[in-house]
Amino acid sequence: MIFGHLPAGYITSKLLIKRFEHRSVSSDGFNFLGMLGAIAPDFDLLYAYNIDEFQHNHHTFLTHLPVFWLTLFLISFLWLNLSDKHSQNPAYAFIFSLGGLTHMVLDTFTGAIYWLEPFSNTPFSLTSYDLEYTTLGLSYFAHWAFVLELAIIWWALFLRFKKS
Repeated sequence: MIFGHLPAGYITSKLLIKRFEHRSVSSDGFNFLGMLGAIAPDFDLLYAYNIDEFQHNHHTFLTHLPVFWLTLFLISFLWLNLSDKHSQNPAYAFIFSLGGLTHMVLDTFTGAIYWLEPFSNTPFSLTSYDLEYTTLGLSYFAHWAFVLELAIIWWALFLRFKKS
């Protein structure tokens, strides 16, 4: 997925912000951290471009392993449930890690994600081939995964501009 991660992070945080109002979280901060979490797994591209020179699929790096994001999510969930009910930081950690998990789910639509790592080195994908490396040309824009990205973008725009 190329364009959908940031708007998906916005959607996730926008849909959950009401559940955290009692913690007096800043809606801007909550949305920012949800969106940051949704793109954080792709920070490994800096390493892939500059150091690794794409010798390895960046989906095999730590920031693209679901076990990493599940661990962060479980820690933040425990922190959220064990903390003072007015503490903001656990809510921010929760939405950040949930953004990372959202990224993993979305990448499963367009590329191979190693959901069972470190127990199995088997990649999982909802496409028959890895779109990330084989169809980054114009043909990607005719693929159903691009339609999914457009739907995510439109949903995020709807949530952003709807009258409430």
